[in-house]
Amino acid sequence: EDFHTQLYFLYYPHGDCDLSLAGAWCSQVVVPKRVSAVLGKNVTLECRVEVGSNLTLTQSSWERRLPSGSVAVAVYNPEFGTFIPPEYINRLHFRSPSSHDATIVLGNVGFSDVGSYTCKVATFPLGNTQASTTVNVLVEPKVYISAGSTALIDGGNETVVATCIAERARPPAEVSWESNLFGQSEVQLFDDVNGTTSTQVRYIWQPTRHVQGQELTCVVRHPALQSDFRIPYQLNVQFAPDISVVGYDGNWYVGRENVQMTCKANANPPAHHFRWIRLDSEMPEGLEIRNSTLLFLRPLHRNDSGVYRCEVANDINLRSRDVRILIQDPPTMPSTITAPVLTGSSTFVVEKGHVLLSAPTLKALPESNLGTVVGGAVGGALFLLLVLTVVGVCYLRKQQAFHGSYYAKQNLGPSELQKAPAQHELRPTKAGGSSRSQDHDREEWGDRELKRDRRHYSDYNGEQYPINGYTRAMRESGRLNSLQTPHENPQGSGPQQARSTKYARSPKAQRNGSPYLSDDCYDSGAEGDYVSHTDGSVISRREWYV
Repeated sequence: EDFHTQLYFLYYPHGDCDLSLAGAWCSQVVVPKRVSAVLGKNVTLECRVEVGSNLTLTQSSWERRLPSGSVAVAVYNPEFGTFIPPEYINRLHFRSPSSHDATIVLGNVGFSDVGSYTCKVATFPLGNTQASTTVNVLVEPKVYISAGSTALIDGGNETVVATCIAERARPPAEVSWESNLFGQSEVQLFDDVNGTTSTQVRYIWQPTRHVQGQELTCVVRHPALQSDFRIPYQLNVQFAPDISVVGYDGNWYVGRENVQMTCKANANPPAHHFRWIRLDSEMPEGLEIRNSTLLFLRPLHRNDSGVYRCEVANDINLRSRDVRILIQDPPTMPSTITAPVLTGSSTFVVEKGHVLLSAPTLKALPESNLGTVVGGAVGGALFLLLVLTVVGVCYLRKQQAFHGSYYAKQNLGPSELQKAPAQHELRPTKAGGSSRSQDHDREEWGDRELKRDRRHYSDYNGEQYPINGYTRAMRESGRLNSLQTPHENPQGSGPQQARSTKYARSPKAQRNGSPYLSDDCYDSGAEGDYVSHTDGSVISRREWYV
């Protein structure tokens, strides 16, 4: 290709002999069989000359064959130079004339240049040698796209979307459409002057809004074009407004402020009419329409509930969208919280206090603060529960410590335990005694020093408690009881009779509120080592003490 001209060369040898056989006495001229030129551009006519070593080139030339005969268009003489006829002087020249090259360049090719051209070579003493080629003129098509005669309406019938046209091409151009749509193409050819042809390809398709903005591509192929020629075409499908309403979140309640509804429309051509109406009643007061937005300029009322309609129109059609609004009750919170009140005494007292919390009636809390208020209420309740738990644990531990004390069981202080018991409270269990009974007697009367020593020496320095003997307190109590028997028991003076009489009486509980029986419920006989309780059970005196 030279000078942006697409050429198709098919070389063939033409001469009087074969150089490989005849050697130095032959000459040969090589030209392309056909040459294609583009209308209005330059074309190159190749001519390669091969002359034997014993031959001399005297002249090379190009001739054009016409119906009237042959006409020389270019001459080269190694001695006298080049010659170009006046009718070609401005648009024809030798590319690089020599004894081996007779190539010429023809510019601004027109339809009149179509025909046969011959390259001649004269040698001495052999004579003339020549070869011919045919020039064909190509016409590059003019390509463009024409939109359909009718607008593309969503949901309409099949129509011509666009037409791709390749005008006045030589030879006719190959035209096609590339698309992802399910349309079809129709090809039409029209013959023009000078042997050119116009090609038209229509694309037929049923419009739908879902492909709005997509592209079709017209593709043109022609020998005069260096590559495929591609032209995009954007679809323009017109459709009525597609409406959506934003702003209503389903959580509109009495007293809520700063709410609005906006009517959004997707339309082609763009929407130019917006209107808000209420279907079930008149439009409430305090509402304002700004373009496509319905503004509530006041807190919401209960009567704002209803069905609202947004109407939108463009050049294609009028569409509407209905929205049902439900105004709910305002969010509420518990009005009172019962909280324990601790007193200064050791007794845990629960009193009911009322904490007043304001609940919204007409005006709700701002949405931005509602989460903070709820979080604070939950945190306060958790903190109150923690305080109650700590106080309850302390109270239970104190009660356990109270029931676990020996003095607490009798509800007597150490000073009262040191007092001598009444004569009827103790009875000797067995006769006899030992030196160890003195320590046990001290224990019965609550000797603090001895109890402190027992924390360190549980066996009294190796001596055990008296098991079957009488303590001194029991012996003294027995003697006093025997002296008083005639007065207290006129019907019998024996120990057995006194014991039976004693059991006949109902047991007395302690006056200090202790749940344990008093000492006068204890038997003074051999069974005196056991203690009876109000529920009828008995327990060893030693176990009861421990």
